Amino acid sequence: MENKTAKLSLKLLVLIIIVFGVSFGGWSIYKGDKPDPQQKMQLGIIAYNKEANKCKCNPTKTVEEFEKEENDRVVTDIINATDNSVSYSVILTWVAVIIGLVFNIVGIIKNPKGLLKRVIMLAAFSILLLIVYFATNSNEVPIEIASRLETNHVPYDVEGYNLASWGIITAILLTIMTVLTVIIGGVYSLVKK
Repeated sequence: MENKTAKLSLKLLVLIIIVFGVSFGGWSIYKGDKPDPQQKMQLGIIAYNKEANKCKCNPTKTVEEFEKEENDRVVTDIINATDNSVSYSVILTWVAVIIGLVFNIVGIIKNPKGLLKRVIMLAAFSILLLIVYFATNSNEVPIEIASRLETNHVPYDVEGYNLASWGIITAILLTIMTVLTVIIGGVYSLVKK
């Protein structure tokens, strides 16, 4: 019973880590949308009107100055949201790696015969990562994405694009594999009884 509880706890912990990782990634993408020129103008007009209503006068700054200030504020908020998301993702990744290492070390100590099985699983995981890396590797950033990044004055490079593509596709594949493993494991344990 103790072994089943440990396995279930590990699966739940990994699932929670994945859910948090996907949530923070989604939050980063949602918050990472920089305003287009029309939205920048609207931000400036809103800030101008807010200041005019506040002082019941004509503000000393122009709409363009308010637009620049508001755009800088929004871009700073986006950068902070992205930094937070990346920080959380890095922390969750290290937590997952440490948990994986601890459970593997404990497993090897309890069952030295399982070492070969663990090495095979690690090799399979490494091969999966390599396949996804080479499948998503590109010599240039797609034109659509590059034009959007340039429009929003976001610096980018091919290596960053490749790394992001690799991470996204790997996360999707591992999430699908985890969900399938939990479902198949549950069904198997029901059928086995």
